[in-house]
Amino acid sequence: MKNNRNLGNSIGPTETTALRPKLETFDDVLPYVGDYGRYQWLLLLSLLPYGIIYAILYFTQFFIAIIPAEHWCKIDELMTTNFTQEDRVQIAIPSSNEYPYYDRCYRKDLNFTKILRSGEDPRSYQLWTNRTIKCTSWEYNYTQIPYPSIGTELDWVCDREYLVSTAQSIFFCGSIVGGFLIGWIADHKGRIPALVACTTLGLFGTIATANANSFWSFAACRFFTGWAFDNCINIPLIIVLEYMAVSKRTLVVNVAFGLFFAAASTILPWMAYYISNWRIFTYVSALPLLSVFITPWILPESARWYVSNGRMDKVLEKLKRIASINRKKPDPRIYDAFANANVEMSARKRESATIFDLFKSPRLARNTILLVLFWCLTVISFDGHVYSLKLLQSSVFVSFSLACSTELPAGLLLTLLLDRWGRRLCGFLSLGVTCLLSIAELMLHSTVAKLTMSVMARFCLNMAANIGLQYAVELLPTPVRSQGVSLIHTVGIIAHTLAPYITDSAKIWESFPMLIISTVSFMGAMFVLFLPETLGQDLPQTINQGEEFGKDQNFWSLPSKQKSLFEQPPHYQACER
Repeated sequence: MKNNRNLGNSIGPTETTALRPKLETFDDVLPYVGDYGRYQWLLLLSLLPYGIIYAILYFTQFFIAIIPAEHWCKIDELMTTNFTQEDRVQIAIPSSNEYPYYDRCYRKDLNFTKILRSGEDPRSYQLWTNRTIKCTSWEYNYTQIPYPSIGTELDWVCDREYLVSTAQSIFFCGSIVGGFLIGWIADHKGRIPALVACTTLGLFGTIATANANSFWSFAACRFFTGWAFDNCINIPLIIVLEYMAVSKRTLVVNVAFGLFFAAASTILPWMAYYISNWRIFTYVSALPLLSVFITPWILPESARWYVSNGRMDKVLEKLKRIASINRKKPDPRIYDAFANANVEMSARKRESATIFDLFKSPRLARNTILLVLFWCLTVISFDGHVYSLKLLQSSVFVSFSLACSTELPAGLLLTLLLDRWGRRLCGFLSLGVTCLLSIAELMLHSTVAKLTMSVMARFCLNMAANIGLQYAVELLPTPVRSQGVSLIHTVGIIAHTLAPYITDSAKIWESFPMLIISTVSFMGAMFVLFLPETLGQDLPQTINQGEEFGKDQNFWSLPSKQKSLFEQPPHYQACER
């Protein structure tokens, strides 16, 4: 590449011919017009609204459906008197040995109208009875969660508690459908039309959510809102990474995206807390989605999409614009060399393969299955920890904010370690430590200690998730890399739909969620050890190379110092469709 740059100002006819093989891809020609200049920094800044949108779509439902742990049967007869909440619980609700130390689903079977008419003060003596009946309506303590949510308005508690998790799962089901439909638009109509379509759906779905008044209307709104989830960040990342220098993509984009996402997810709980109205909060959370109206002006169309559709005129137009903004003046013949090279490449016969080729050879099939398991178990552990924060006897707003603030430092630490210790060791350590921290959270009784373990586990899971994305694109062979990553992503969304039910297992045993998370994390840590190490290895270019990859490694192999560059940066390929 250094030699190519030296040729930028003086290229003769023979040199042009020699240069053509060096300008076969957009990555080859990008350095001539600037691959890390003002244009790239403007693109990084354009990720801001989409990082915010991703955080909002991921976590908003947590706060608009949240239910206070302290709730009890509503006794209409006692509501018309001067009794306090504590009085009503003491008078009408059976006690319990577990927090909140009273029954949340049953009330004493007493005729409170008759008791009140007797003229005696129910607080003056203990109303005793062995008989209880189910609640039909509830009261809530809004001390820690200072607003009614849709979950409290519709009483999604006790035998209806599963509706909170089901609504979250329906949101992720929408993401699966959206992944296919928005993906089709992205491949056939362009990345920008696809991004506009999914952001528009997210905008209207979020606004409609604020007007929901039943479970099914809420679930339908969240289903269509889910179409925008993942697509709202994957597509912008595809575009920005294509215009970024190969050597800068992993560090710069991870830090930039991590900064935007971490900041938005850390602030989000406090927006809900201070707005204190779930409908208004939902309207406010829709504001970043208004970026749909400026999307065509702040993001360019994908250069790779232009090339794949034979739109070389658009590619050359974009290259000249980049050169202008970056104040570069490359030799005009570079554009001709790039265009001619792509004409030649389009006439070549390339290896074609389908996703089924991943399972036709034993070693490649094993690696694919292990990658799917590693990613799904990481997703379940990650989401399980997110939803389990509401089980802690502390402010969920504080605990959620602290957990989300680990996104950026986890990304920075992983950037330092991943190319030194390797993918396999880092994956094992991140999930292994998560397992230990989850067990510690299960065994400890102090709220502060539990919160500390939960935040540290989230820190490790942030790293595990990034490793999972990178591992897949480095290990799968080029002809099926995009399809394989899409498969892993789709199965991962299915794992997202299962994770909300982990917190529901607390009804069986208070520590059950942490037992599940520690077990799942341990399994993920074990599975990753059976994958080959990719650090310092050339990416497999063919199905056969994918089958042979790692055969020279043994179980105890440690990564050697990186000697060669990958054909394309991992995060770039992770976002390809």
